[in-house]
Amino acid sequence: MDRVVLRLREHALSTPAGELIGSEDDLVASYNVSRPTLRQAAALVSQEQLVLVRRGVGGGYFARRPEASGVAHMAAIYLQSRRTTLEEIIKAIEPIKAEMGVLAAANHDPDIIELWRQFQQRDRDAEAKGGYREFLKSEVEFGRLLGAACRNRVLELFVATLYEFCGFLGPEEDVYRDEPERVHAYWSRRQAQVAAIIEGDAEVASLTARRCARMVTDWMVEDMNKHSARKPAQLMPYAEPENAATAPQKSGRAAARVQRKAVAS
Repeated sequence: MDRVVLRLREHALSTPAGELIGSEDDLVASYNVSRPTLRQAAALVSQEQLVLVRRGVGGGYFARRPEASGVAHMAAIYLQSRRTTLEEIIKAIEPIKAEMGVLAAANHDPDIIELWRQFQQRDRDAEAKGGYREFLKSEVEFGRLLGAACRNRVLELFVATLYEFCGFLGPEEDVYRDEPERVHAYWSRRQAQVAAIIEGDAEVASLTARRCARMVTDWMVEDMNKHSARKPAQLMPYAEPENAATAPQKSGRAAARVQRKAVAS
């Protein structure tokens, strides 16, 4: 099975996306395997988004390429399953986004610069509306353009993964929700980064990226401290049951609540 998976994967990678790798009969004969074995291998390689199997007339095994969004989604799920914290994400953002800013500022492609100018105008119009949703949309667009401009697929995938991961966060972990002053403060510094990239100023682009990341880190710590300060008052009503008869039941519910709050925090 492993041998068939490796051969089919290599075959798919060497075939242009969308083109026919071969019919099922052809591959069974070429790999010298049974039909069930080939189908099992194809199922595994299909999960890697490298093969598309079409049945019927004109069908067969076709090469495909993974979408960045799908890979980023799975990476984000991996991080979530490992209980990755927002603090870890923010600490990773600062040095990497700073490097991306440097690479983007060094990209003097006229077409890319024009895309930055168009984004800059749309971003200013969006900020004028001042809405939270407008900010989130512009932040995603900024990340995609930054990833494309730095011409590094590894960094581009990193940014896509970050946005996917942040999509799993709850409202209590969102440092921007119901915080218009924070939104505008971050927006202003990010616009300074965009201007530096357009001007080709790598030093300022890196500096503004780091400042944006540190500002978000400060907000995150501030929110965590506020949340911690509220915990004792929230948990006090469950400290003592009203009477002995209900004590075990209420203590169990209180413990469950404490546990859920600890996980959420």
